[in-house]
Amino acid sequence: MKRPLVTGLALGGLALLALAAWVAVRSARYISAEVHPPRQPVERPPEDAVFAGLRDVAFQDRGGLQLKGWYLPPKDGALVILVHGLSGNRTQLLPEARFLAQAGYGLVLFDLGAHGESGGTVSTYGDREAAQVVAAVDFAASQPEVDAKRIGALGFSLGGYSVLKAAAEDARLKAVVVEAAAVAPAQALQDELGHWGPVGLWPALGVMKRAGVDVNAVRPARDMAALEGRPVLLVAGSEDPWVPDAALETLLRQGQGPWEKWLVPGAGHGDYLRVSPDAYPRRVLSFFSRFL
Repeated sequence: MKRPLVTGLALGGLALLALAAWVAVRSARYISAEVHPPRQPVERPPEDAVFAGLRDVAFQDRGGLQLKGWYLPPKDGALVILVHGLSGNRTQLLPEARFLAQAGYGLVLFDLGAHGESGGTVSTYGDREAAQVVAAVDFAASQPEVDAKRIGALGFSLGGYSVLKAAAEDARLKAVVVEAAAVAPAQALQDELGHWGPVGLWPALGVMKRAGVDVNAVRPARDMAALEGRPVLLVAGSEDPWVPDAALETLLRQGQGPWEKWLVPGAGHGDYLRVSPDAYPRRVLSFFSRFL
């Protein structure tokens, strides 16, 4: 074999190895940032008339993890638990909290584990977080101002997975709004990294295994089926690259409602209130007014 050919093959092999190494490192770092999300500071909202009476609270899930949040008593007994997305904290859903509070709903906003001011170091795609939502239900149901038969929840992205799984496990959640959470995390992982083959997936799975995360534990279609007969509003942006309409339709085929779907025109992954400042509050408030 001629020396230039040998050299070319050797350089090509080194280039492939370098590419594989780059993909593996990128995959591991990407998933590590999801499993161990950076914390964002929690800033209390201004003390205005809407949030008058908002107070700091802390409660624990059944595994002993301490969760920090805010509680606003309801005006007529009905309460909504608000659950933020990955790398966010309770402040992420303050705009939703404001229009819900203006309508008289009580609120529990809290930081999921490994976020904000809550304990924990690992985020689990909604698996352990579902138990944290149940802990928020426990807290809300224990408050004298709350009608325990009128508790609902709204969750965005990670919070949406968490709320859906929690509702499947706890019938005290009477109505839930699930935003930007339809594709099973295992499928999302495959879609995001699977095109690189094993060199893209194995490092990510290794990060999850070391952190104790089971990516197959969260299955939205299974959880939706468990909610047959309970109200669910599925929300996603029409331009959201991670939540296709087909995934929402898959959830709706799991049983009978009252279930609704709303694709927010022009919205991406979130930003529903910015894109639809009138329709979004109206749709959410109409849903909760009918079912809580």
